Amino acid sequence: MPGEEDGVRLTDTRSGRLTQVPRGPGGLLRVCVHPAPAGRRDLLGELRAMLVADVLFRIAELEDLQVVTGYVERPLPEERARALSGAAGLLGVHPPAVRTPDAALIAPFGGPVDVHVLAPAAEPPAAEHGLPVGVGATEAPGGLDALTGDGADPLALRLALLARPYARPADLTGRTLDDARATLARWRARVAAWADAPSRPLHADTVRRLGAAYDDDLDTPAVLDALRRLEDEPDVPDGTRFETFVYADRVLALELPRDIGRT
Repeated sequence: MPGEEDGVRLTDTRSGRLTQVPRGPGGLLRVCVHPAPAGRRDLLGELRAMLVADVLFRIAELEDLQVVTGYVERPLPEERARALSGAAGLLGVHPPAVRTPDAALIAPFGGPVDVHVLAPAAEPPAAEHGLPVGVGATEAPGGLDALTGDGADPLALRLALLARPYARPADLTGRTLDDARATLARWRARVAAWADAPSRPLHADTVRRLGAAYDDDLDTPAVLDALRRLEDEPDVPDGTRFETFVYADRVLALELPRDIGRT
């Protein structure tokens, strides 16, 4: 994975310590999302847990590693289940390859789960194998439907969540989401403008910062800070800015090149 040789470390929710992400034979990574128990469901928090698993998936893809993602299914009204699944798709979250009533079942994953991503109020699994990673609660005006419904840019929600450490609570105010929309619009416009410049190599220092941030407990806020720094850093060719932003978007999945050719 990007960064140092030891790879990504995440906070073990049991010990509070940064712990190396285990991998199965051949580098295969198995990740499972756990929702909260029935009666304590937090759909935004659950969506955030899916996002954390998706970021892990995308980081592993950068290194051409195989990833199997799964989801522990709990009883949920069909309408809300569809809303959650639809919102995950709108946020660019890869659909799970495995849906199972029990993450301890090895067969669906082809082996023991390596990382258990826990939605708010979800209990750590009883299984001894695997790293449990807790995700903070999320509050936002209007809830899930308002953030992903008609007229909304769901990727503004993705950006707003990536701008906060995954384990901490996130209170997404209207202003927070407006700022995320403005940042997306600005970056997409700049990437579209930079696309006209001659291609240049990636910005090595920024790429190093991205890798180190991912390895350090999925520090996506530091990733975004590194891109802001590159955005206006003097004496950097626009072609280098373009290639580096597009590279970063392989994990961020904010559709930064979306406006190329539209103007």
